[in-house]
Amino acid sequence: MASKLIQQVAQRITVDYCCLTFVRNTDGFLTNVDVCTLLSQECHVEVVRGSQLLLRLHFELEFKARKEERFVYVCEQTDTLLPDMLQEGKVLDFSISDLFPLFADKSLIRKQPIQVLEWLYSETGLRRISLAEGKMMIENLQRRYDEQRNQSVSHLRERLRQIDINWTGTESQKTIESISAVMEDAIRAGVIDEMEADFDVINHQFQSWIDEHYFATLQSNPLLKPKSVNKILPHLAANYQQQDKVALMVIDGFAYWQFMVLKRYLDKKGIKTDDSTIVSWLPSITMLSRQAIFRGNTPEMDYKQSPDSERKLWRNYWQNQGFGQFETQYISDDDEFAINEGVKRLALVTVEMDKKMHAAYDYRDLLSLTENWCPRITERIKTIMNGGYALFLTTDHGGVHSKGWRALTQVEKVFLYKDGSRGKRHLIYNNVDEYQRFAKENSELGMLAHDNWLCMRNDLCLARNNERMITHGGCHFEEVVIPFVKIG
Repeated sequence: MASKLIQQVAQRITVDYCCLTFVRNTDGFLTNVDVCTLLSQECHVEVVRGSQLLLRLHFELEFKARKEERFVYVCEQTDTLLPDMLQEGKVLDFSISDLFPLFADKSLIRKQPIQVLEWLYSETGLRRISLAEGKMMIENLQRRYDEQRNQSVSHLRERLRQIDINWTGTESQKTIESISAVMEDAIRAGVIDEMEADFDVINHQFQSWIDEHYFATLQSNPLLKPKSVNKILPHLAANYQQQDKVALMVIDGFAYWQFMVLKRYLDKKGIKTDDSTIVSWLPSITMLSRQAIFRGNTPEMDYKQSPDSERKLWRNYWQNQGFGQFETQYISDDDEFAINEGVKRLALVTVEMDKKMHAAYDYRDLLSLTENWCPRITERIKTIMNGGYALFLTTDHGGVHSKGWRALTQVEKVFLYKDGSRGKRHLIYNNVDEYQRFAKENSELGMLAHDNWLCMRNDLCLARNNERMITHGGCHFEEVVIPFVKIG
């Protein structure tokens, strides 16, 4: 059941007679990730925040397709919204202090986390709270809040210590599932930052596995199970007959902990999964790792990443296996979601979660975005299954919340390869001397060096010092150990 405070917030920012409201929220309360998550989970209200362009895109692509759902667009200004948008909704104003009319210090209200505000709302009722009493109440609730957080961190750390970490074979899936469960709970509890060092220790252990086993894994036999993305298509070719209907869904930028969120939505619909893991291609970028999926082999550096290129790779692979042109189909986000009759090998690629990952402020924001997305992808999964397909779900890479080290200089960029050669967590060189020089002069980064590329092992990224972002391209376990799941 929704908390009384969240129920009241939902009532203030929505109206009964339409499913879209434009809310001016000067105190920024509705931009809080925890608030947005609670409104979505408990009141089925999706809060959309961002630029006017982002709101317009959401209006065209999401609102028009889901008019039965309730949306709140947080706007700094509403007079610049286009008329067709305004016709669909109602303009409102909201401040969290509106829900505490008898609390004297409104500025103090606006500084508190949602948990403190929920306690405060339930304890104050309708009585008047003076400045002195309000300050004392807030201080007591803040101590209670800090105690709960500390208890949560201690409990989660103990759960991590109890995990038998083993990245080899079938044990990898048990390991990443256990770690991801703790990680998601830490995100929900708002203590993921406090546990950063604990996950760093786990990743340090994973780097030993990278050094000892990763590159041999790329050459493993795919008959029983693929262990790396380049072996997915050979595995499907070896295990399914010409007459079988097989579908592969690739969700770009989908970390294992996010898959566990989706798995619960599938469970609610009675859809079971057979879970396993594979490793992404390194550097863990779309141009290489997703290319490896659709090529069914080692990716090529001169490849131009695009839906058309992937469509061609998918068709060519299965034509070489004896399938006719009309027995294969590739569907991207740009295509209509309509499965052609007679298709035996179906590929679906969505980059929506990758875009959300790069746009997210932090893991809590990404969790909220993931949960809002899960019901829609679940419906597509049901449609594919109803078509009689054996459906597999995977991704090309995960993502890691990274800290800026420093940005590359213009001189350092000169020696990099062409397209896809530099990202926030990887570098691909066309000059061996420069490759060696950069690695030597910046040895404190401890980057993984192989062939003509370098990638980050830790949670640093090539951005301004202390800039934070969720991104990929390195060999952190959150980027590399990814789901390969049979659905149904």
